[in-house]
Amino acid sequence: MNEDEQTKRWLYLVIAIVAGILSILLTVLDAQPSIGQTAIMAIGAFIFLNSIFFLLIPSTCSSFIYHLKKQTRNAVLLLLLILLFPLLNWIYSPDVVSAVTSYLLWYLLPVAIMGLPLIIKSERIKKLDFIFHIIGVLVFATGFDMRFTSVTINGLPELQYEFNAIWVSALILVLLAIQTKDFESKFNWQATSHKIAVSLLGLSILLLVVLPLGYLTGFLGWNPTTEGPEVIIVSFIGIWLTIALPEEIVARGVVQHQLTERIFSGEHKYRKYWKWVTLVIASIVFGSSHWNNTSQEFMWVYVGLASIAGIVYGICWWFGGLFSAMFVHTLVDWIWALFFKL
Repeated sequence: MNEDEQTKRWLYLVIAIVAGILSILLTVLDAQPSIGQTAIMAIGAFIFLNSIFFLLIPSTCSSFIYHLKKQTRNAVLLLLLILLFPLLNWIYSPDVVSAVTSYLLWYLLPVAIMGLPLIIKSERIKKLDFIFHIIGVLVFATGFDMRFTSVTINGLPELQYEFNAIWVSALILVLLAIQTKDFESKFNWQATSHKIAVSLLGLSILLLVVLPLGYLTGFLGWNPTTEGPEVIIVSFIGIWLTIALPEEIVARGVVQHQLTERIFSGEHKYRKYWKWVTLVIASIVFGSSHWNNTSQEFMWVYVGLASIAGIVYGICWWFGGLFSAMFVHTLVDWIWALFFKL
């Protein structure tokens, strides 16, 4: 074994340990009624997190994708494992029929739509794979934050949203990794000084724009948290993995990025205008997805502010890919939760 392979093995071990710690933390924060439910949540989270980390950490991304593409069977088995494992919690579900219906519509259907270009032999259809990807992630996003999917995982009573977020993220990332040519360059967590600077600039702009609007509408107010430092740190990790990750994959990684890259080529004279059109489209989609995240009184305020934030996240995606978009998104939600959430 050469030195490079040994280093990678150590890295795989570290990733597995971190995924294990986070999975245990998830089950500790959400004490399940039975040992079986606890095991399902912990093992499921471990599978999802390992898949996410292997695909997004730059040192493992290339080799992991290479093995998935080289052995189609490996990709299929991983996808089936992620897709089917959470169904074990139906043992504890009081309404299995509703759970099956929800699963077929909000999980199996979007996976089938996103994976359709892989099994269709027509080159004309394959060239339109981005349309299938966009439709698939929009179906995922429609039911994503437990609007219509809570019954699917209702054997896990407390942290349903968090479990669901990493589940959906893992499914989408695996499907994109084996189909998207520029996955490695745009979907990674390589933290460079340039990417961090882009995120911090985006944060500054949002604070200058959104804070006054939030105060004027009554949506925001000074309300600092009294939680301890350990809770504050855990909340940052939670926002990063369960809010910023799935939302940025859908809005920027698929809708904005694929519309931008696949409609006009880099040399096309209309591309520079089309980039801004897709930025606005993705931002409106992103803002609209927050329609039921607050009270009826502030629904349109939240949608409007989220759409403005989406424009900044989209610009950060241009210059820093997934890391920059996720970093600024996490900082915004984290600061909001710590100081301004009423």
